Amino acid sequence: MLCGCFIYLKSNPPLSSKGVSFYADYETKRVVEIENNGFANLKLKDVLVNGFKAEKVELGVSRSNHMIAGGGLDEDRYITFHKLSELEIQPVLPLDEQRKLYQKGDKKIIKHYGLRVFGNEVPKTLNIKYTYLGIPYSLEVDVTES
Repeated sequence: MLCGCFIYLKSNPPLSSKGVSFYADYETKRVVEIENNGFANLKLKDVLVNGFKAEKVELGVSRSNHMIAGGGLDEDRYITFHKLSELEIQPVLPLDEQRKLYQKGDKKIIKHYGLRVFGNEVPKTLNIKYTYLGIPYSLEVDVTES
């Protein structure tokens, strides 16, 4: 049974990318929206850009309806940026619970997550390394403009 659980978990990685933001005035900057589709928290370990350790990477969290994407991230007082290891990524809230929080305007609960990557090299791929229930995973995200 334990082996079956392990196989199920490995074949259903919880972390997914919802989108990528590009910046015309800063071609080496990318913001990737991420979400945890599992049932337990996950821990980010490292981010590789084009196969190499990222020069600067930050975990963005939003306690507002503003997703971690596009512009205005630094101006929104309910969006904060942290070190990768500072916070765990919580599972996505059920849709009905999200609606209630949006309607109430609750600013205490984290609603959105994203990674902001800066550097000297134009990113083509991000490889996000993380653990979920103690099992190591990796998510590769294409961050090229198509």
